[in-house]
Parts: sequence; C-alpha cells; structure tokens
Amino acid sequence: MQESKLLKSIQQLDSRDRQRFKTYVNSPYFNQHQKTIELLDYLLKHLDTSPQYLERQRVFKHLFRGEPYSEQLLFNTMSSLKKLFHSYLAQQHYEAQPFSEDIFLLESTFENNQFDLLKNRAKNLEKKLKNYPTKDKEYYRTQFNYLNVMAYYHTQHEDRSKSGLLQELNDQLDRYYLLEKLKLSCELTANQILMNSHFDFSFLVEVLTYYQQEKERFSQDKTIRLYYTILMSLREENEPIHYHNLKQMLREETDNFSLADQIALYSYANNYCVRQINKGIRVFQKELFELYQEGLRTELILSNGLLNEWNYKNITVLGCILEEFQWTAYFLETYKEKLPVNRQENSYNYNMAHLYFSTQRFSEALDHLLLVRFSDIKYHLSYNNLLLATYYSLGDTEALLSLIETFRIYVIRNRKMTVDLKKQYTNFLRFAKKLTLIKQQPRHYGVVDKEKKFARLYLQIQQSSNLVNRYWLEKTCREEAGVALETLLAAEEK
Repeated sequence: MQESKLLKSIQQLDSRDRQRFKTYVNSPYFNQHQKTIELLDYLLKHLDTSPQYLERQRVFKHLFRGEPYSEQLLFNTMSSLKKLFHSYLAQQHYEAQPFSEDIFLLESTFENNQFDLLKNRAKNLEKKLKNYPTKDKEYYRTQFNYLNVMAYYHTQHEDRSKSGLLQELNDQLDRYYLLEKLKLSCELTANQILMNSHFDFSFLVEVLTYYQQEKERFSQDKTIRLYYTILMSLREENEPIHYHNLKQMLREETDNFSLADQIALYSYANNYCVRQINKGIRVFQKELFELYQEGLRTELILSNGLLNEWNYKNITVLGCILEEFQWTAYFLETYKEKLPVNRQENSYNYNMAHLYFSTQRFSEALDHLLLVRFSDIKYHLSYNNLLLATYYSLGDTEALLSLIETFRIYVIRNRKMTVDLKKQYTNFLRFAKKLTLIKQQPRHYGVVDKEKKFARLYLQIQQSSNLVNRYWLEKTCREEAGVALETLLAAEEK
C-alpha cells in the first residue's frame, strides 16, 4: 500500500490540510460511507510510522475485523477515499477563487427562475467587482460571466428593447479574450526563444493590429497593456522602448496589477536583460543588477518567502562583475536565511568563495570552495570554473593543469550535458590550458614574447563561438597581454 497514489497524495498534504481533508471526509453531505472514514483515520495515524502498519493485509484486518482478506473490498474502500480526495482538492480550489460562488449562485438563480434573489446577488457582486483592487484575469472573467447571466435575463424577462447589456457583454468578451490571447502569446514566444520550438499563433497579427488601432478604447485596461508590452519586448528585442516601458511599469504601476501579474512583469523584464547580456550587450548587466535589487526590495523575486539558490548566485556574480563588493557581502549575509534550509550552507560557501575571488582574496576563496558539496551538475560546473580561476590566480600550475584534465574528462563523460554545452566547455578548457601554458613559460622566453602570445590568444578567444566563461578568459588575457594587445589590435585595424 506504501506505493499507492492515494497514500502518496495524502502524504504530500501538510498537517493543516490533512485535518481539513479529514473534516471533509467526515461530513455526511460529502460522504456517508463509514469504512472510508475509518480508512482515512487509520492512514493519518500511521502515515509517518513504520511501513509495516501500511501493509494491505494489516489495513484490511483493521477495517474488516473477522472477515477473510479481500483485495477487491480493500480496493473499493481505497477508491472511495481517492474520489473524495479529488473532490476535496476541487472544493479547495473553488473556495480559493474570489468570485466562483457569486457566479455559480447567479447562474443557479437564473436557471431556477429565482429572479428576486438573482437581482439581489447581482447588486452584491457589482459592489465586489467595483472594490476589487486590480483588473486581472479573475476580474475580466467574472465580469464576462456576470454580464452573460444578466444580459440574457434582461432580454428574456425584462425589457427586450434595452440591449445595452448585450453590447457590454460583447465588449467584455473582447477584453477577456484579448488579455488571455496576449498572456498565452507571451508564454509561447518565450518558449520559442528558450527551447527553439515552434507554435502556430493563429490570428495574433490581426489581434495586435486591432489593439494598436483601438488603444484608446483599452486605455483603462492596464493589465492588457502590460501583456501587450511584454509580448512586444519578446517579438521586437532590438527595440529598447518596450523594455523601458516594462521598467517604468515596475517602478510606478505595480499597484495596478495582481501579485501574479507583478511577478510576470518582473520575470519578463529580468529575462529581457539576460538575453541582452547573452548577446554581449554589457550595459544590461547594470540593468539586471538593479532589477534584482528591486526584486529583493519588493520581494517579487521570492517564492513563498524563499530565495532561489540560482538567483542568490546570479546576484552575487553580477555584484562582483560590477564591483559592488560591499553591497554583495551584505546581501550574502542577509539573504542566507532566505535560502531553502537544505541549500543554505552550500550556496553560502560557493558564493562567498566567488566574492573572495573577485576581491583577490584567493586563499579565503579556496577555503570556502573546499566546503562546497555538489548537489547537481550546475554546482559541479560552477565549482570547477571558480576553482580553476582560483588556482590560476594563486599560480598553482600543477593543480591547475590537473584540474583542467579531470574537468575535461568529466565534461566528455557526462550524459546530462547537451552536445552544445559540452562543446562550450571543451572550448573553454582548451583556451584555459593555453592560457596556463603561456603563463608558466620560463622567464628566459622574455616578458614581451609572453605578452604577444597572450594578445594573440585574446584575439582567438574573441573570434571563437560556443564558449562559456568568455568574460574571465578575455579579462585575464587583457591583463596578461598589457600594451602588446593594444599594438596587435592597432595592427589588425590596418
């Protein structure tokens, strides 16, 4: 029984929801089968105890004392409880929606010809909608469903000549559809960019043309404008006006949006900067750093009060690139407790190592790196990248060449890395090895000769595609090449 979907589903509930589910199952309105109640009581009692208590024969013996074991009888009882669990989840979702009961009540009163109650509840819903803080998906859907009932009530049971509500119903359908079409198109476009997938957008071009022509009509529909702007930032990446509009909304208009829409606004603005940085437009590093700071201030970057470990890392990396070392140190200490408990020490030690490396405290960086444990492939790759750069800065050539070789073998043998990612890392390691070999050449080769080699290597790196850690490679080559690089670049221009 330990492997049953029913048991796994109940185990995923927290203590509060387990108690609520028990109350639901014990309600005679939803369930009048006593054995189902007893089964749930038994499961809740032994859910977190020894697995032997959940063996099928033992559960059956508890439920049906004195009866011969019947797999089918136990299965039927479990099936009854599973159906109740499904209906409980649906009920929980129903209760969480702000207007579901109001709409279902209106539809019921209309279908049962209880028109006095309908008009009374309609006025109540009108007040709730008027006081609803944002015009989001729930607002537009509720407005449409409300008008769908009231328009047909008026045309069928009141004055047919007054058709204003039908026009309002049509207009509200346009708004609801427009918002949902734009939101979905944002998701599809983002997926195309990220996964190189392809979708048929149907008549999106016509929808966009219609919106552009009728902007004045939708001037008060700020959520529609939000998703239109997000979509255009995805479709027209080279037009920075869309990003700047998103940034302005984030700073000045978040009160107009629901929390879900605020998070979407922040996330899309953030991802726009990432794409620009990936294109080599470094001015967006500062933009992204400021967005991260805004996300921390507003807590839009948090999920259930927790900070994702990869955002923790990305913020640290950007802070170090921009030489915001004091702020980054404060951030690492302050937000350590916001990380998931099982990730705190690993994330903290890795990112402290990165900060120490960036401030040229290489021995302290190495001390923290030695405390990092690999939780997944991302950490393994990031760890080796930072360890490699630390060894280089410490001048430990033997350890560095050994690491480059073991790292190369790890990349070649790893089955979780894509072909492109493997190519990017093998190229990086090839350049890192060249960098190391030039660095450790004996002094009698001459400083000038070594600087020329670093300068030529810099040009090779610049011209290479499919390369990770380009920033570190180029920065290191520039520093090692000195004036030789300027001379070589001048010669290249001629």
